Amino acid sequence: MAVSFLAVLDELKFVIEPAAVISRTPGLTCLGTIREAPGVGGVPVGKEAHIWHAVTGWAPIDRMELERWLVDAPAGCHWLVSERNLVGLERPPERPDITLVLWGPKQLGDWLGAAVLSGDLSLQLGVKPPSESIEAIAERSVKSELPPPDAVALKPSFKLATWLTDQGFEQLPVRPVLMEGRMWRVEGYLIGPEETRERNRWTLLEDPFTGKVTRLDQVDSLPFIPQLEKISPLGWSSLGSLKKELTSVCEERRHWQVSQSTSDGKVSGSILHWWRIEGESAEMTPSPVFMPGWQVKFPNDGWLLVHGLTGETVTNAEAIQPLSM
Repeated sequence: MAVSFLAVLDELKFVIEPAAVISRTPGLTCLGTIREAPGVGGVPVGKEAHIWHAVTGWAPIDRMELERWLVDAPAGCHWLVSERNLVGLERPPERPDITLVLWGPKQLGDWLGAAVLSGDLSLQLGVKPPSESIEAIAERSVKSELPPPDAVALKPSFKLATWLTDQGFEQLPVRPVLMEGRMWRVEGYLIGPEETRERNRWTLLEDPFTGKVTRLDQVDSLPFIPQLEKISPLGWSSLGSLKKELTSVCEERRHWQVSQSTSDGKVSGSILHWWRIEGESAEMTPSPVFMPGWQVKFPNDGWLLVHGLTGETVTNAEAIQPLSM
């Protein structure tokens, strides 16, 4: 959203009372309890209901995440509004003492559209959000220029909530971000035994935050690029240094059929041979790629960057700067 959801509720004349509810599920925030509900059409809950908000993020909300949220949610009525897609929740999990109204992006969009058409909502919201966390979200969701047409955003390889639990933490302040990298399309020849040449193609990921170049046999990308704060490294590897990486990244070990004549006839078999790329003639074409990450505020270390593909913590803040897009 270009404006905070709490500001939308404020313009629609909701009266929200802060609730002492702590979410142990990152990305799900309790905005408070409804004390007065307006006469706006489509409001699915009444007084005393808790309102929850899930901001735009990487992964959709699935059954496992909702079950985790249900464990700690207080009894009563809950209205959970998610800007993240809902997956596998045609029949959401239940708890006997909880009434859950679950909205995804479509229900939220339809409701806001109807409110605008009816004149109840102008979306010209100048009210400063009263919460620091909501203010931070609003600042990070300011509209930015469109990313390059050939850019892609990769999916994270793990769930942050599980990662935090494994590290011995529960609920910590989290900011989802995108980290800039480069994807390289490489075309060249593999050289095998007996000077065999084979034309091949590779997709490589240059990750300046880990300093590694890795092979992507399958590009697991999102269908869109989320509108999040983007972080760029101060420098990039030169083309020459990248070509030196090709030997270790693109080489393959394959079985090679051999035969040998003996007094008893021919003997056939296979042995393993290394097939190595002809780096000098390889053609490399870059394109922008955005990797998932989270800025997490740790108790003793402050804000650190958690890499969404490797789980590594980037501690060198001087190597990171915002990317204007």
